[in-house]
Amino acid sequence: MFSLRDYQQDLVAQTFAAWDQGTRKVLLQLSTGGGKTVIFAAIAHEFTSSGLGVLVVAHREELILQAADKLAQTTNIEPGIIKAGYKPSDSLIQVASIQTLARRKNYSDAKLVIVDEAHHASAASYRNLLDAYPYALILGVTATPRREDGYGLRDIFDRLICSISTKELIAEGYLTEYKLIAGFKYSKHKVPQKRDFTKKELEEVASDYKPEEVLKQWQNFCNGRKTMIFAVNVVHSKAITAMFVRANIPCEHIDGETPQSERADILERFRTGQTQIISNCAILTEGFDCPDSQAVVIARPTTSVTLWLQMIGRVLRPSPGKEYAIILDMTDNWYRLGRPCDPRNWSLDPVSCDPDAQGVRCCPHCHHVFKPMPALIRSQQYFNSQLAEFVTVYEVDCANCGKSFKWVLSELNLMNGQKMPTIVSPQDIEFLEVPPTIRPSLFGPIIKAKKRKFKNNQQQTDFYLKTVINFLLNCPEITLEELRYAANLLNCQLWIVGHSINHLTHTLRAAESWEEVIKIMSARPQDIKQLIWKKLSLEEQNRFNQMKQRYKQQQQELQEWLSEDNLVTMASDLEACENLEMFASLWQIYNKQALQVALERLHASSRHQILAWIQELNNS
Repeated sequence: MFSLRDYQQDLVAQTFAAWDQGTRKVLLQLSTGGGKTVIFAAIAHEFTSSGLGVLVVAHREELILQAADKLAQTTNIEPGIIKAGYKPSDSLIQVASIQTLARRKNYSDAKLVIVDEAHHASAASYRNLLDAYPYALILGVTATPRREDGYGLRDIFDRLICSISTKELIAEGYLTEYKLIAGFKYSKHKVPQKRDFTKKELEEVASDYKPEEVLKQWQNFCNGRKTMIFAVNVVHSKAITAMFVRANIPCEHIDGETPQSERADILERFRTGQTQIISNCAILTEGFDCPDSQAVVIARPTTSVTLWLQMIGRVLRPSPGKEYAIILDMTDNWYRLGRPCDPRNWSLDPVSCDPDAQGVRCCPHCHHVFKPMPALIRSQQYFNSQLAEFVTVYEVDCANCGKSFKWVLSELNLMNGQKMPTIVSPQDIEFLEVPPTIRPSLFGPIIKAKKRKFKNNQQQTDFYLKTVINFLLNCPEITLEELRYAANLLNCQLWIVGHSINHLTHTLRAAESWEEVIKIMSARPQDIKQLIWKKLSLEEQNRFNQMKQRYKQQQQELQEWLSEDNLVTMASDLEACENLEMFASLWQIYNKQALQVALERLHASSRHQILAWIQELNNS
């Protein structure tokens, strides 16, 4: 087993002490490079030594493999890996992909659940995972216990334990010294407040960090050093890579779309020194260890403290012969977000984000601003009687105070043609709830009638009755529940529903063939069919049953007529017809529907003539 450093032993001791005091969910904070994996491996060893199962969860393959390797070395147990492409194992230790667990929902038996890079734990997939282990002890580890979407970690973890600072780790030699090369040419683009840059904004700022300028500054300050470059986006990263390659500097690009095997090969070439520089977009921020990396070039701006510290932390691990690391920041991140060794006050509490950012909501109770996670938003459709339209009301629990609030998207509030949210209180909602079985898309005629103005009540009642009847007649798929809901929307008494059913029954009674019955009733739901059938007298039911039997017999006869031999014979006889009299004889002898099918086999000129004869016979 590895020998733990003093501060690592202290974190292990504090964790077990918190659990002994009844705190079930503990979050450990330790700077990048401080040895979080070693710490949770040591804690896992205490559980496996007693025969207790351990589950470790991460969101990237690099993190999964790194954790599995360290756990195997520490516990002498080969962990199982729960991820697509890996064989299942009954090992006491399982290291899992959170994406795979969320998809399979097949959770292993564990008394300890460890969440790596636990600042992601507010996401719905992690919440669902932790809900599946109500009695297990929970341990989260991260260098940066903060989110930029306004969510905190207070509702996920019960206690935050912070270790020694980056400055102390450098002073004790556990992290390397660094030189910060900072730019003083600020971007001409506006820096967002309390949120990070959007993809579109990053595309716009890419022009501030031209590939040729990245190469020039690297040659000025990092020349010959093993370097990681963080680019604005994939296009920017590829352009930087191409610029270095043209300068005969071994450089490769990696991004989220790089195939896994190719990604592994690129990272291995970088580790062994075959590749001197690796340029990436949002890939190497977490889970990639290469201690002999000597420099990092930040060619993308960010307002996220988490992302900033994750990027620059990549080169702070010590390595033999590594006197110091170089952090070349081509942005003003260093000025806005601080240096690696600056003191920081971490907390489980959420921090409000930019109120002007897309998708954010402001809690009406505590005024906290956050961006609700889609998986945590609840929605319900209502009918707004005042506006006479269906609306969707959204609801979420505040990331700060936990109280729920609702909003609707209003056309009265438009920005760039898009509906904007309007926060509403329960008292403001004078809506009629829409059950999940109701399909608002069918209710166009009802909405139109609802918005109509009338001179008197009798005119309104007459029009609503006509509307509901036509609604039932012209929309065969509506259910009895939807018919009743339509009457309710129009504030009609339920007798209108019965009157509409009677009207449809009357229409059915007038049918003279089973084909007409099919046209009227085939698409109707079972509850409507049963209701109408009960309204028919026994004599009427017998008439329809006989009609159905005749139809079945006719269909059986037609199938016989449609045999290949019969169709060939009929087509030949049709082709031989020279006048109306000859065709009239065939029209009397053969099944008329079968003749229509055989007619399709004739040449166009013959088919045209026979169609004219059919028209003449039908009119005579």
